[in-house]
Amino acid sequence: MSPRASEGGTAGTRLRALIADDEPRARQFLEKLLGEHEELDLVGAARSGAEALQLIASLKPDVAFLDIHMPDLSGLEVARHLRGADAPIVVFVTAYDKYATEAFEVAALDYILKPLKRERLAETVRRVVAEARNGRPAARAEALRQALDSPGMASQLSPLRRLPVRHRREVKLLDLVQVPLIFSRDRLVLARCETHEYLVDYTLQELEQRLPEGQFVRVHRAALVNVDAIESYGGEDGVLVLKLRDGTRVEASERRAAEVRRRLR
Repeated sequence: MSPRASEGGTAGTRLRALIADDEPRARQFLEKLLGEHEELDLVGAARSGAEALQLIASLKPDVAFLDIHMPDLSGLEVARHLRGADAPIVVFVTAYDKYATEAFEVAALDYILKPLKRERLAETVRRVVAEARNGRPAARAEALRQALDSPGMASQLSPLRRLPVRHRREVKLLDLVQVPLIFSRDRLVLARCETHEYLVDYTLQELEQRLPEGQFVRVHRAALVNVDAIESYGGEDGVLVLKLRDGTRVEASERRAAEVRRRLR
């Protein structure tokens, strides 16, 4: 690997990228794919978590692509140590989907499942560039560190900005404005987005705590409705019925109807 000269992470310049993966072939493939993006300068490749921390300290990358399972320190443990103005944006790249919810809870920018696909990585690079140009990488990394340091994280974390859902072998991030309805069915929690239903790893109770205040309302024990997605509402035989912009009709329970009406005023 021969890094190109980098000018930093502002508009019109390239971002310094570092990768960490203990598998040589995986590391080389990620190097190759990142090399196709002229927005990035690949400045380092680590073979372990400890080496990743050393390279991050010396090379000061704008973004770090971290595997989860590595010798001596995992990707999550590496992220725990990142702090200060020079801390990079963190993207997790892993073969394990079971850490996805934890990664998004601690404010990682993205979580990519192996095997890598060019289109999926290109989407992530676009997000990295937008995030860096907004001037927020250090704040994101600090939020990541604080959350990882905290026991019982879920109740202490900032609201979700996007909703991570399962889509085939990937984790898809939905903008909350795209999600009119989140509901439980057959002990599963599902998010409606256009004509699709996606599996969610949070419980409805957890989502009530993590979704931005005022954006969703619990209409009965098995459903959360996006307030902005409600097109109209009215009573039918004394039952409050909400009509959503996608045509879905949702009944509010008698116990929750008064609170729903209050939120819609």
